[in-house]
Amino acid sequence: MQSNGRTFCYEDFCRRLIDAGVNEFGPSLHGSTAKIHDYLTGAPGAFMQTVSGMRNLKKLKQRVITNSVITKANYRDLPDLARLLVALGVDQFQFAFMHMSGRAGENKEWLTARKSLIEPYVKRALDVGIKAGRTVMTEAIPYCLMGGYEKYVAEQIIPRTRIYDADCVIPDYTRTRIDEGKSRGPRCAECDWHSRCEGPWREYPDLFGWDEFVPVRKAS
Repeated sequence: MQSNGRTFCYEDFCRRLIDAGVNEFGPSLHGSTAKIHDYLTGAPGAFMQTVSGMRNLKKLKQRVITNSVITKANYRDLPDLARLLVALGVDQFQFAFMHMSGRAGENKEWLTARKSLIEPYVKRALDVGIKAGRTVMTEAIPYCLMGGYEKYVAEQIIPRTRIYDADCVIPDYTRTRIDEGKSRGPRCAECDWHSRCEGPWREYPDLFGWDEFVPVRKAS
């Protein structure tokens, strides 16, 4: 179950979900402090609720996989966020680059960070989880910006699946993600990762162009 995780702060609610058959929980945490997380979610108190919920789930011995969206407001905080997630005992954490849709798209000019700017912070945050023995992944960051950390690119292990959302069903998320969501640049075909890389969300090069995406030649 993927959720903002706020109602997980009620232990009885967690138990009801577990009794109903939920066996994996995916709360979202976007900062190591209430100041950052509550600012990004626009919900005062959300940080306290989500963190409390994660503690409840681990107390109930549940598998917890978190997702954190990378923005201009939190990319410098990612190593501290990783340390918090390790301390909370999560089984896996993932850093996903912002998808510029919905309200994020409406605010993309000031909310979206350049991928080359976030790269060192993402890698330092991954190092925190790797050292602690956690499973760590990234999403929507192409291989050319993941040098030395290519095995943590989530797209290579995301299973083909049907997604049930609030107002629709996506029959094949992999196909939709590649055909409608992602984009390839003019030099991507030169890259040795071309056959495996999905490229960035297509809104990103519309905003920043393709200069950051330099083809990788592994042989050299």
